[in-house]
Amino acid sequence: MFATLLSHQWKSFWRSATAGKGLVVQIFMGFLALYLLGVALGLGFMLRTLLSKSFPGKDPTAVLTGFLLYYYLFDMLMRFLLQELPTLSIQPYLILPVGRPTLIRFLNIRSLFQFFNLLPLLLFVPFALTATRAAYGPAASGSLVASLVGLTLFNHFLILYIKRKMIVNGWWMAGFLLVLAVLGLSDYFGLFSLSVLSSRLFMGILAHPWSWVLTALMAGWAFYNNYVFLYKNLFLEDIGIKSRRRQGADYAFLDRFGTIGEMISLDVKLILRNKRPRSLVMLSVAFLMYGFIFYKPESLAHGEWGLMLMGGFIITGIFISNYGQFLFAWQSSHFDGMMSANLQVRTYIKSKFLLLTAVSSILFLLSSFYGLLNWKLLLVQLAAYLYNIGVNTVIVAYFGTRNYKAIDIGRGATFNYQGLGAAQWIYSLVVLVIPLVIYLPFSLLIGKWAGILAIGIAGGISLLLQDFWTGLITREFLKRKYLLLQGFREK
Repeated sequence: MFATLLSHQWKSFWRSATAGKGLVVQIFMGFLALYLLGVALGLGFMLRTLLSKSFPGKDPTAVLTGFLLYYYLFDMLMRFLLQELPTLSIQPYLILPVGRPTLIRFLNIRSLFQFFNLLPLLLFVPFALTATRAAYGPAASGSLVASLVGLTLFNHFLILYIKRKMIVNGWWMAGFLLVLAVLGLSDYFGLFSLSVLSSRLFMGILAHPWSWVLTALMAGWAFYNNYVFLYKNLFLEDIGIKSRRRQGADYAFLDRFGTIGEMISLDVKLILRNKRPRSLVMLSVAFLMYGFIFYKPESLAHGEWGLMLMGGFIITGIFISNYGQFLFAWQSSHFDGMMSANLQVRTYIKSKFLLLTAVSSILFLLSSFYGLLNWKLLLVQLAAYLYNIGVNTVIVAYFGTRNYKAIDIGRGATFNYQGLGAAQWIYSLVVLVIPLVIYLPFSLLIGKWAGILAIGIAGGISLLLQDFWTGLITREFLKRKYLLLQGFREK
């Protein structure tokens, strides 16, 4: 049966209308994955030498074990953002004499063949078989390898389960990210040390080789949890009920804003119900943690406010940039219907501005906890936030009127370049150059805070002129309305 299911997947790929384009992308991604895995394997064999040089006089294995827990937590976050759920058109098989356990086993086994599962093995297994084996013996080395495999499988199936539960209840996403944020903040502020915990955990595994069984039990629990969830939800009746429930979802609090509220409500539903825009929202939330990369203690001590301003741009403006690049293309599948409805284009454009501003405002409020590190960071983020909602929204909307490519919002965002064109590349250049043009003259002639103030003032002035910008974008949209309609029809 496994061979039959694989042949069905193979035929589905080759018989699809986009098989040629899909093959090119698959070949490119295959070469990229092989290159990265080759680099990881080479690094795995060099790891012993690198650790010995970086930490002279220390046991390389002891040093590595202090970082392993960090790696697996980061691996969990990357899987959450980038790992896609294995898909299979279930409905045709549910009315055939094919057991649900067979379908579930096929999904789970097929999902194992991916980049994230090979990466830790290529990185750490060569080290365990050389450095760890020489220092602690073959039993300890084998136990470490088995533990690494167990933790990799645990992460794999746990993230699959969380992402599936998240489709049913969005609070799972918030809970998962909150747990990671609490762990990161606790380690950052010294409440406890993940490095010490990691070292004790994995050195304990080396001292007691039988303890790899614990990681195997963790992997088994994650697999079983995932299996049970799929088993309970592989019913045609459940699929239909969930579909109807989603269609009935409404956001009554947006009704008070009239037509603009209805337009924003459509965008919110589109984001929550479809894989690609939903992935961008999750990515925007994850980018809140980028402050720990830009707002380092040494950067604060040396007053590197320009660098930290860049972090503020990314944290408060990531959604504007990612979602705004396809501002109108998100609705390409029903764009004809929208344009034939009794809808004023100016109202439609204004709803887009309000959506981008609202999400950026939420990200600004959520990132305000960085003020605990230094209150001046709040001023830096405020300047970046004002620039993003005042200037960046206008730029992204302007380039959005020049994106004529339809996109499939049901596909994942990982390595998905559908809809990208020249307009997106030019936008990327413009969005980098304009802040520099504003910041550098004031920073060089007066000081860094003068540059930050200039950024904030530019954003504030542009925000006050939003009615003017709305009119401008409306005129640009009307000029290209039929080009957009024609482009979006070409799937």
